[in-house]
Amino acid sequence: MTESIALLGYGRFGRALSGLLVDAGLAHRVFDPGQDDVPPALRALTLAEAVEGATFVILAMPVSAMRSVLEALRPHLTPAQTVLDVGSVKVRPVQVLASVLGRDIPWVGTHPLFGPASLARGDLPRRTVVCPNELHPATVHKARALFERLGCEVTELSPDAHDALMARTHVLTFFLAHGLLKAGAGKDLPFAPPSFQPVARLEEYARLEVPHLFGVVQSENPYARDARVHLLEALTQLHFACEAGGASASVPAPPGLAEVREHVDSLDRELVHLLDRRARLIHQAARLKAEHGLPLPDSEREASLLEARRQWASELNLDADATEDVFRAVLRFSRRAVPTSH
Repeated sequence: MTESIALLGYGRFGRALSGLLVDAGLAHRVFDPGQDDVPPALRALTLAEAVEGATFVILAMPVSAMRSVLEALRPHLTPAQTVLDVGSVKVRPVQVLASVLGRDIPWVGTHPLFGPASLARGDLPRRTVVCPNELHPATVHKARALFERLGCEVTELSPDAHDALMARTHVLTFFLAHGLLKAGAGKDLPFAPPSFQPVARLEEYARLEVPHLFGVVQSENPYARDARVHLLEALTQLHFACEAGGASASVPAPPGLAEVREHVDSLDRELVHLLDRRARLIHQAARLKAEHGLPLPDSEREASLLEARRQWASELNLDADATEDVFRAVLRFSRRAVPTSH
């Protein structure tokens, strides 16, 4: 089978991916009007020219640009093509793909777990995550075959599972690396013991990585905030324990805090009861969908649901991103919860 690939984006990762495509003998065209260094033999002058006849359309641009590019791209796509993204987060890109392309154009979310630096070092194994897609199951096999031709080991993970895993690895690595950089770790040292070498590598990592990648990893991963908060709490507890000579430090609660906590506990109990009711409704919907051969979960329905919740939050001057994170967690809970009889 002969593939033709449209590569949309020629930043640091786009260049690296283009090099892998060349090494694998895969013909491709590149469209990126913001880059002047695209080789003339690869350059496409328009989106339409880039994607015409392409088997795969690879979105190698920042997550924030995906929706506008997809909307401009949509009229030029056909059901014979497969669109895939290569972002380092997966929940939100998959939501955008489902929202814009839906059931009409095959798509799949992927995350190549390598970059220009690791490719230059020759790090192996080279890994890629591909997300299962109930709307277009065949795209998973096609994406797997493509990345295997590029020398990758392929793992399948849901968008939620991927982002949860990246929050405990990729997110915290970036967070620690940039924290060390801001703290001046390793700066102007006459020498350093061997124990400092991992810290030095993290500091170097922060300096050499693409500047915008830090923001993407921290802001677009719905699990990132919880991972950072958990780490900071652990470090704070460790700090107080050090201050107390190893003993746990205790801080007296301010007046009125106990009463506020009681109200919070009462409200949380109500929320748990509401979650129970919601899980039962989802269980009922799942039975009806199964009887009629409809997909569960439904990516299009979830994308529409989340957009509506964001609008509700905006109307109350609440943080729309944080509200979306909450409802993503509710969706995961409702899918896993099994109603029990009362």
